[in-house]
Amino acid sequence: MSEISSLTRALTEGRISRRMFIGQAALLGLSMSAILALVEACTSSSSSGSGQKAKMLIGLDTDIDDLDPNDFKSDAAYEVVIQTYEMPVDNVTKPGPNGTLEATTDLQGILAANFTVSADGTIYTFKVRPGATFSNGTPVTAKAFEYSYKRALLGPGYASLVMGMLTVKDPSQLKAVDDSTFQITLANANPMAAKLLPLTVLDVMDPTVSNQQAKGDDKWANAYYKTNILGTGPYVKGSTWQAGSQYLLEPNPKYWNPSKVKNAGVLLKYIPSSDDRLLLLEQGDLDLAFGLPAKNLDQLKSAKGVTLWTFPSRNTNYVVLNSHIKPFNDVRVRQAIAYALPYDTLIKNVLYGFGKPLKSVVAAGMPTSDETGWPYTTDLQKAKSLLSDAGFPSGFRSSLAVSVSRAEDADTAVWIQSGLASVGIQIDIQKLSDADYRAKLGADQLAMFIEYWYSWANDPFYQMFWLLQSKNVFTNLAHYANPQIDSLIQQGMYNTNDSQRTDLSKQAQAIFDRDVPLILLYQRDFVIAGRTNVTGVSVYPDQYLRFWGLSKS
Repeated sequence: MSEISSLTRALTEGRISRRMFIGQAALLGLSMSAILALVEACTSSSSSGSGQKAKMLIGLDTDIDDLDPNDFKSDAAYEVVIQTYEMPVDNVTKPGPNGTLEATTDLQGILAANFTVSADGTIYTFKVRPGATFSNGTPVTAKAFEYSYKRALLGPGYASLVMGMLTVKDPSQLKAVDDSTFQITLANANPMAAKLLPLTVLDVMDPTVSNQQAKGDDKWANAYYKTNILGTGPYVKGSTWQAGSQYLLEPNPKYWNPSKVKNAGVLLKYIPSSDDRLLLLEQGDLDLAFGLPAKNLDQLKSAKGVTLWTFPSRNTNYVVLNSHIKPFNDVRVRQAIAYALPYDTLIKNVLYGFGKPLKSVVAAGMPTSDETGWPYTTDLQKAKSLLSDAGFPSGFRSSLAVSVSRAEDADTAVWIQSGLASVGIQIDIQKLSDADYRAKLGADQLAMFIEYWYSWANDPFYQMFWLLQSKNVFTNLAHYANPQIDSLIQQGMYNTNDSQRTDLSKQAQAIFDRDVPLILLYQRDFVIAGRTNVTGVSVYPDQYLRFWGLSKS
């Protein structure tokens, strides 16, 4: 460690060349991704000690897959989109603990200078912010709002699903009244609307450039937006942009609110190895490191110069039991597995205390969450009795798949294997590459597997819609189909009576607890690891960091 520190100081002070640094660092056993990150940190990071804004350096655990605001999927892509595009409205923030900012449920105008909601809750009227432009200088108009929402409804990707949840099914519901006024007419009052409107999949885009870039069947210019950015946000695509390696976000010189940006830009380094991200953070060569497993976070508790911002999270982690594959179509088998798992051990030995047991499909922290009905604690005798009733007195053999990209899932699988062995269920753990895992999942070839879900909108029916509604074949991974659950979700989605909504949600949770198509494991905390001199960390409902508030001393 001291040899690496000496090398980085020598490079920073100009006493050795980049080539010499790379050669000597390689001899010390550093991976090439870690070496390149160190070189970039030493040679391009500026200090804020002189009063100038500093560039932030962030280590990513995922890479960018697609920059189209309606079609991105990876966490890294989400982070870039939210910094470079904007919505008409966003959450109001308030000061939180340890110098953080926490988003509230209230909304404020962003690209909309202001907005109103009709008395019956069905018409949202937005007034475009005067002077706001896209990064190419084109003024933002109500027509741009209209185009963007129509693109979300009719264009590529999954944004159409969000529009459907808003109860927008037809383009006629989206209208530019004049150059500065835009209206959305919902099919009916929607208790989720204020939670859906701030989602970054509903960003405002430039219709002029989009139409210029549209070609043939690609009438929404999806191919262009996969690799290009043209938004209104605080940052633009920087001069350093190397796929699979590093991405520079520079302050947008045409941004309508420049005082909002507290740094000189953000360099994102894709560093697949969590050990490399950990090392670079400890060395001070990263300001923040994303996606560190709990065991790495535990190591950082006593690390000098490092701090952990830890917040409760609605992160939902579970074992999926594929009802298409026997014997998981038998509720007694599913219940037996739920009684056999070592829940307390997982919190201690996998999460190292960075989380809590998950006891409802509506996670703790969500409205109407009811943990009282979840009966499953570790009870091996009850598990054996249920297996015997199901015709498996000696257990059975199956497999449990995990993606190797999620280290905690692999650790969890080992403890699950041990717990199930205690009741006669022999489990073969399949450690699959992320690509292989997703391919087998898409082909419906996985019997048991570990997954997670995080709802961007903090709403119980939003959560249950994606996880349990029978028609959602791509997100209802257990292929769970219960007409009662479907009916309760449908009744609750747009019910504006809080008491009735609570009752419907609790009914659905009780049925889930009985049917247990997913074995609930734990809610992992939302943790950001960074240097102690970093300020401006923010917590939003989607749990993605807003970079513009970050700075360092």
